[in-house]
Amino acid sequence: MHEASLAIEVIALLERQRNTLSRITRIVLDIGALGCVDEDALRTALLTALPGTLAEGAAIEMHTTPAQARCLQCATVYEPPDRIEPCPHCGSARKQWLSGQSLTLRSVEGTPR
Repeated sequence: MHEASLAIEVIALLERQRNTLSRITRIVLDIGALGCVDEDALRTALLTALPGTLAEGAAIEMHTTPAQARCLQCATVYEPPDRIEPCPHCGSARKQWLSGQSLTLRSVEGTPR
C-alpha cells in the first residue's frame, strides 16, 4: 500500500509549516484520476499518521483532478479515461500528459503563530 508512504510525504510537507502555523486545521489535496491513489486508503493512512503532528485533527479534503493529455501528432487536448486511450481526433497513441497523474497538496489552513 503506497498510500502510507504518500501520507508520510504529505506530513513532511505539513511539518514545514511549523514556523508560520501553530496548528493546521484543514488540508486540501488534489489527486490525479490516473495517479493510482486510492482515496480511502490515503485518508486512512493520513488519519493514522496525523496524531502527534502539527495537523492532528485537521479536516482532510480531497479532489480528483481529471487526466488531460495533448496529442503529439495533431495537438488535440483531450481527457483520456485511461493511460492507453488514443487521441480521439487522429488516433495517435503519442501524448504529453498535462494533468491527472499526480498528488498535490493544494492548500493548508491553520492558526498563525
